Amino acid sequence: MKALISSVALAILTLGLTVTQTGCSKADQESAAVNPALSAPIPEGMIRGTVLETIDAAGYTYVQLGSGESKIWLAGPKTTVAVGDVVQAPQGMPMTDFHSAALNRDFEVVYFVGGMQNLSAAPAAQAPVAADAPVAQSPNTAAPSAAVEEVAVEAVEAGKNIAELFANKDAYADKEVTLRGKVVKYNADVMGANFIHIQDGSGNAADKNHDLTVTSKSAAAVGDVVVVKGKLVLEKDFGAGYSYPVIVEDAEVTVE
Repeated sequence: MKALISSVALAILTLGLTVTQTGCSKADQESAAVNPALSAPIPEGMIRGTVLETIDAAGYTYVQLGSGESKIWLAGPKTTVAVGDVVQAPQGMPMTDFHSAALNRDFEVVYFVGGMQNLSAAPAAQAPVAADAPVAQSPNTAAPSAAVEEVAVEAVEAGKNIAELFANKDAYADKEVTLRGKVVKYNADVMGANFIHIQDGSGNAADKNHDLTVTSKSAAAVGDVVVVKGKLVLEKDFGAGYSYPVIVEDAEVTVE
């Protein structure tokens, strides 16, 4: 239900922004004369609005866009914006009942986007953002598997590596596993946990058995060799198309 409400809210906001654009004020027309991007049609799959509030946190920019009584929160890579600026972005991926630990703030719905374009900035400073831009790998969003890297990490126990875990996932389901790997991707504060991708040199990208996602309260950094110990869970679905056939949850992570 909340996902439906958020989709309706986005549709209303998009319509409201379009109406606002076609019925702009004299001040808006003067601004558009200086910056034609403000009067250009809104591209398909994009939204545009005026910044009502903006917050930077952990390398990301949160922006509340509005038109009349319609408001929506976006979050994406850090972008220079100010209250009153006109911002354009892809519609993004909705996250409902989202708590940002970095901001210590709850959002009913926030849309994570791959980038935001400040149309009020000088034309030379504007960076176009495509409607199909990848969703930001934000601290609030689970990320897809990382690309395969040249990694060679010794297993905690001979033969017990990531590829073996994938091959025998049913036998390991809901059991505690311990693995050693190299951190190849790290997303902090993802729905109350850190998402850590590890590889150990086993498996391959073609078979999708080379990269293991781990959730933990522990911190790590890309390049660290870590030992993870946690429960293996199958077919974990976080919604919005983000699902994992294999994931280790609530793990103890020790950096070596």
